[in-house]
Amino acid sequence: MKIQTLFLNTILILIPFSFSTLVSAQEEGKNLYEEACAACHSISNNSNITLSQRLEERAPTLFYAGNKFNPDWLESWLINPKRLRPGGHFFLDNVIVTEDGDAIDESKLTEHIAVNAVQAKQLTEYLMAQTPKSDLIALENVTLGKANRALGEKDFHKFKGCGSCHQSEDGYGGVSAPELYSSMNRLQPAFISSYIRYPEKWDPKTLMPNRHLNESSIEKLLNYLNLITEQPE
Repeated sequence: MKIQTLFLNTILILIPFSFSTLVSAQEEGKNLYEEACAACHSISNNSNITLSQRLEERAPTLFYAGNKFNPDWLESWLINPKRLRPGGHFFLDNVIVTEDGDAIDESKLTEHIAVNAVQAKQLTEYLMAQTPKSDLIALENVTLGKANRALGEKDFHKFKGCGSCHQSEDGYGGVSAPELYSSMNRLQPAFISSYIRYPEKWDPKTLMPNRHLNESSIEKLLNYLNLITEQPE
């Protein structure tokens, strides 16, 4: 009995300690966000965002970051950030006309700030707590399967036209949206599925079109994204 009582008392001591540690990390993450991130990234409700507000954004919203990112990827990326949008947040701001056609003016692209490991963990704790659109995630039931690379590539680029905005490998595809050859490391599969299905519900002024794809079509896209993430060429 004494051993059980001692064990329970130890658990009761550890539980609030663990909770307070998590809260503290989230609070530190919030402070870091406000100091270093808020100038570019919004974390406020975007449900009624206007077009002018959207055009003034300097970086993607973090309003629903907790439903979007994989935490391990996010923490690692914050320490060593790499450009995800080849053309910048709004590619039209960075386009120049050359003899070979339109191109992205690399001099206009800025590098994302890097943070140390402790700060990355704190920011991740805070951002992963931002889950305001969980009802959309709850509608998804994702089970990843196999995909044929050649057929998946044709479906991605030709049939669905995703390649006009997104890259399926470095340098192959569009520059106006995030690359997708690291998407399954970066994003939660349920978020990808939901964003394909309801882009306007996640971001009312998104440039992403709603193609009204059926379940099978969305599943094929996810399986292809999973393939190119696991086995990049």
